[in-house]
Amino acid sequence: MRSMTGFGKGEAESENWRVTVMLRSLNGKGLDVSLRLPPYLLPLEKDIKDLIKKFVKRGTVTVFLDVESKQVRPPVDPEKLKATVELLKSLTRELGLSPTDDKLLDYAWRYSEKAQTEPDEELKQTLLKALEQALRELVESRKREGEALKQDLLERVERIERILAKIEQEKDRVAEKIKQKVLERARALNLPEEHPTVINELLFLLEKYDVNEEITRLKTHLSRFRQLLEQEGEVGKKLEFLAQEMHREITTLGNKIPELSEFVVEIKSEIDKIKQQVANVE
Repeated sequence: MRSMTGFGKGEAESENWRVTVMLRSLNGKGLDVSLRLPPYLLPLEKDIKDLIKKFVKRGTVTVFLDVESKQVRPPVDPEKLKATVELLKSLTRELGLSPTDDKLLDYAWRYSEKAQTEPDEELKQTLLKALEQALRELVESRKREGEALKQDLLERVERIERILAKIEQEKDRVAEKIKQKVLERARALNLPEEHPTVINELLFLLEKYDVNEEITRLKTHLSRFRQLLEQEGEVGKKLEFLAQEMHREITTLGNKIPELSEFVVEIKSEIDKIKQQVANVE
């Protein structure tokens, strides 16, 4: 079981490039990848997302890239710089302006900077190598976080099981108490225990207070929940569904036997905490 929160970093270097990739992931309903790419790397967006999908199934993943060229590249196009300076001089004369040479050069420089037009194959492979390294570290980070989540969830499941055992003991006491009240009313009316009216009343109330099905289903959900905690892969949505079903069963049980509300509230509290935790599970 893995958490959806984690961090990963990868670095790769080739003859002409040095790439650093940092990944941060948070919880999310599906897989949402946020890329912060310089414009010239946009052609690699699909390759980056495809590789991420091989390692991550759910969560919001933010990708930070730092790409450094090891080649010495002229910062500007000299010919374009000259042409831009001449153009600006011509315009300033026509407009009657008198900017300094430093100011002209500053403006011309901005519009003459050389930009990387598109990534070459060497850069692509270097970037993907760094990304894969970052993804492997991210997955390990999510596994460690997932192990901590797993231990917390197991403790909460155990608490629910202990409280449920108390409910099983108390429900019989409540049923016996209800039975005695009915018999007391029957005696007050001089009706024998075997009278049809008394028997029907007893059967009706005992059926109304019968929570064996709810307890059985709740135990089944808890058992299935434990099994999922031991599985690899995408189990978060299944755990969320089971938590909802557990909440439904304990609510029904509480409605049938209000006398057990103390235990019902405790179990609901644990289930609510479980829901919060499984929202972070992949």
